[in-house]
Amino acid sequence: MTTWTKYFIPGAVAALLLCSPIGAIAQVTPEEAIGWHLFFDKNLSGPRNFSCATCHLPDKGYEGGEPLSKGAHDDLLGRNTPTVVNLQENEFFFWDGRAGSLAEQAKGPITNPNEMDLAIDEAVTRVSADPLYRTAFKEVGVDDIDEEAILDAIAAFEMTLETGPTRFDQWVNGDSNALTEQEERGRSIFFTKGDCALCHNGANFADDDFHNIGTGTDSDRGRYEIEKDEYYLGAFKTPALRNWKLREPFMHDGRFRTIREVIHFYVNPGPTKIGKREIDPIPLTAEEVEDLVAFLEVLNGDWPDLAPYQAAWNRLVAQ
Repeated sequence: MTTWTKYFIPGAVAALLLCSPIGAIAQVTPEEAIGWHLFFDKNLSGPRNFSCATCHLPDKGYEGGEPLSKGAHDDLLGRNTPTVVNLQENEFFFWDGRAGSLAEQAKGPITNPNEMDLAIDEAVTRVSADPLYRTAFKEVGVDDIDEEAILDAIAAFEMTLETGPTRFDQWVNGDSNALTEQEERGRSIFFTKGDCALCHNGANFADDDFHNIGTGTDSDRGRYEIEKDEYYLGAFKTPALRNWKLREPFMHDGRFRTIREVIHFYVNPGPTKIGKREIDPIPLTAEEVEDLVAFLEVLNGDWPDLAPYQAAWNRLVAQ
């Protein structure tokens, strides 16, 4: 039995996905509530006009909704905004993996002059000057707010941003009627002919690794700028397919408006500009493309409910 044909046994497949289906947060902790407030706080940008959520929009799947977002000074940024949901199992962050933790990732945009443009010391000063933050941080044992406390709180909030169960999760858990005939055909293509699961695997449908699929350019060489190995020339981090909907457009530069355009790219990827492309064209018929799109639709679940964070914050600062 090959690796991916195992996925066609509904009764046994749950144990073969390696990770449990991602679910919603049960209870918001004080640190997570603080992180939620910081995530939406525009005081963490130099001009006080820009927050983490300005680019990571909840109604756009915590992405930017445009091929390239703009920073606090209206500068066009170099890459598409990646989502901050379902990151619990991730080892690398950003398209090139230059951050090794969510706290490190949070610091990057705050201090980047083209993004939020705020020195981290000034961020500490601003947060420390706010009596509500002082009250909230005291509840988690922090009397002197510092860089670590701020970044850890943002990371703690982001770590809880999980999406809800999907119909594919129902199928994984033994419900053989969870998918339609077309979705079943699409599932077969995903795990066999399409080779999608070679990179898009695990509970989040992403391997947390870097691959050259032919989208790199001379002006953006991807992971190679971080790890000077020819293998990584033109390679970017695999984006998760769990809850892809609302996160359009796709790829590190936002070049594809729809998931169907992404599939057509894999059918006919065109010439590769830099590095060695890892994939060959995948000969899918028009019907197979539609079947695959239908299957990808079942990988979408509910987005996180932010109301509990607001309630937790209100309780925290009322003390």
